[in-house]
Amino acid sequence: MLTLTVTNKLETQQLSLPAGPIELGRGPARDGLKRVVVRDAFVSRDHLRLEELPGGRVRILNLSAKAPVAIDNHSLLNPGTDCEYPLPVRLGVGETIVDVDAPEPELVDDSGLMTVRAPVRGAAAQPNLLALNESASVEEVVGWLETVVTVQKAAGSQEFYQQTAEALVERIGLDSGLVILRDGDGWRVVGGMSRVDRPQGRAFSHTILNRVLADKRTFYLPAMAAGSGESLVGVQGVVVSPIFGARDDVVGVVYGTRVQRARVREIGKLEAQVVQLLATAVGAGLSRVEQDAEAHQLRVAKEAAEEADRAKSGFLAMVSHELRTPLTTIIGYSEMLLEQAAADNLPQYSDDLKVVHSAGQHLLTLINDILDLSKIEAGKLEVGKEPYAPTSLIQDLMVSVEPLAKKNNNRLELDCPADLGRGVGDPTRIRQCVLNLVGNACKFSANGLVKVSARRAADAAGDWLTVQVTDTGIGMTAEQVARLFQPFTQVDSSAGRKFGGTGLGLAISQKLCLAMGGQITVQSEAGKGSTFTMTIKAVL
Repeated sequence: MLTLTVTNKLETQQLSLPAGPIELGRGPARDGLKRVVVRDAFVSRDHLRLEELPGGRVRILNLSAKAPVAIDNHSLLNPGTDCEYPLPVRLGVGETIVDVDAPEPELVDDSGLMTVRAPVRGAAAQPNLLALNESASVEEVVGWLETVVTVQKAAGSQEFYQQTAEALVERIGLDSGLVILRDGDGWRVVGGMSRVDRPQGRAFSHTILNRVLADKRTFYLPAMAAGSGESLVGVQGVVVSPIFGARDDVVGVVYGTRVQRARVREIGKLEAQVVQLLATAVGAGLSRVEQDAEAHQLRVAKEAAEEADRAKSGFLAMVSHELRTPLTTIIGYSEMLLEQAAADNLPQYSDDLKVVHSAGQHLLTLINDILDLSKIEAGKLEVGKEPYAPTSLIQDLMVSVEPLAKKNNNRLELDCPADLGRGVGDPTRIRQCVLNLVGNACKFSANGLVKVSARRAADAAGDWLTVQVTDTGIGMTAEQVARLFQPFTQVDSSAGRKFGGTGLGLAISQKLCLAMGGQITVQSEAGKGSTFTMTIKAVL
């Protein structure tokens, strides 16, 4: 037998496997094999297969096409390979830890176990309170408490009220039971049961209800203490308890009566306390019904909003795709015309053609950003997992951003070790994020310094690549920083007019970094520049 403990940020699962193989993955079971479904975006659909072997060993097979499996934090099992390993063993898949062990047999002597009366279920025999001639036993008290819990299981409010009224008669031993709710300035019976016919008199006493409403307490009249009055004709005893709403106001009462009989026990404190317990259950049930209704409304509203968001993202993706095709044609023909104008020695056309080409490139960048954002919001963003060299990637990128720095007469400085090792991730998305940060630093700085630093570090949480971009530009206030990563948001409207842009670059970069297991943080002060720090997992 194997025991598996699966732990990540979202869940902890523990299970036992008597015999045979078991698989772990993000997807559902396949081929009839036992499966542990793991809620981890970095775990493959089919990632791992385990099978116990004789001699306290386990066979481990990596089913993933790309991601290795870490074994006891010191060795890697490559995709498509398997190995045998002694138990216990700790495996790392994505952001999930899997502890595998063969448990010691549990030896328990059950001969000394003791038991109590079985829980009350349905209409199980249970003496009512008023039928007792002596004090209640522990089992009988617990039985009444279990009755209250059973009442709470009612499916709808009407069934809930009716079961409460029946409990007053069947479990307390009263002759009639009512659940009465406030209806404006009056009262309305919503559930009732009676074991006798009482055609004379009123169903309940307004005087007693008003006293309960005013004092917010349970009241009762013992046997022969009920006075005369139309509402108490033929009644020997009364017990009434308030039902409290979510705002601690009385929204109703539980009302029970006992008719005049010889040789019956009086309604006492015990009966009043149990009726009060039932009233508390009714109040809790009303709150539950109200919360369920609110939760349903919120769920419907959330689903409608998500559907609208998906429709919007789908529309943006379709429009962006349709716009890119003619724009690519415009950019291509403008480049051809520029080359032709140069060949024909027609410099008077070159400036206008450069404006057309530049505007086309700017619009294409905007459309690509909108397409990226729509993919992210629609949940269709895919992050690649391929080998790359962080040092080469950043050094090559610095060459491409030189023109951006020179445009505002900025000095570009790189602080990057000669060897940051190898990484596994999406180099295209990493390049996009760093380019956005450096491009913003160059755009919002003039005659200043833009410094790019890169580091690689490992800690208990993982292996990290950090790229820091520092500028001496205009900086930001705390309020501007707070809304920095919102889509279509500039630091302020004047900055948008002066420096251009749509405010999509940082929002997209932040979402990309989150998808790569990290984030972008910022430190800034108005007039003194900004420092953006991008941290992502070096190995996804």
